[in-house]
Amino acid sequence: MILIFRTSVQTKFEEQRLKPYIENIVRDGKWNFDLEDSDKIFRVETEKNIFYSLISLFHEKGFLCEELED
Repeated sequence: MILIFRTSVQTKFEEQRLKPYIENIVRDGKWNFDLEDSDKIFRVETEKNIFYSLISLFHEKGFLCEELED
């Protein structure tokens, strides 16, 4: 499963601040940010259904996170 989100994460510092929490949810999956993109893309490849867990995490930490629609 590939999940793609629009976020409000702006800097590598913010990404690093979220990293341990993301890794705790994603575990064996792969994830990355594209902070160069205007939507500050967060992309996740995983076998698990962690959609709502990720959105909740971002909101708890004060960031926007919403599914990027085609």
